[in-house]
Amino acid sequence: MVELPFFRHFQFAMDLERIEAAFDASIAAMEQTYRAAEEASERYEESGEDDDEYDEDGALIRSTRGDLRWQVLQASQAQTVIRQAFVTSIFHLWEISARTWTASDEHDFRQLRRAVRKLDYPVDGTGLTLLNDVNNLLKHDNAATGERVFKRAPQLFWQGKRPTGAHWRSSLKLSNADVKHFLEVVRRSGPTYP
Repeated sequence: MVELPFFRHFQFAMDLERIEAAFDASIAAMEQTYRAAEEASERYEESGEDDDEYDEDGALIRSTRGDLRWQVLQASQAQTVIRQAFVTSIFHLWEISARTWTASDEHDFRQLRRAVRKLDYPVDGTGLTLLNDVNNLLKHDNAATGERVFKRAPQLFWQGKRPTGAHWRSSLKLSNADVKHFLEVVRRSGPTYP
């Protein structure tokens, strides 16, 4: 089969556009859900109503206030999941594409990155390395990977502070801007389409 000139350039660009459109729609929907939950919670607080129910031992068994705050927390956490999922998708698009461009089954990131460079495609080495490490931290929650990410980008962690303990993933705080940045890193790391 003969490959049409610039087809892989076009395909890569379109795949990135689809991922970006899907991210924008997903995060917008969840941000709207979050705002609605926040507004409902605030309205309830402002109403002065208190329908908390307790059992005979004084333990809380039902609370509209608690239910509404739980909905806010769930919507906030769902935004985190969306960002994490898209960062992983962005990296894997690059990885799968790179294997296609290089006709390689290479699984070592550094070797694959070198192979892409040999094709004379641009590669944002620093950004792509960080994206690879963030992706691996999301997948494996490995302290050594967490240390590398923190060293390169402490701003990706809660309040820019080094996490304590073994579980770094939960301290990772990706923003919408971080997701967009990683999209741009991948755009700069493969064939370009006008």
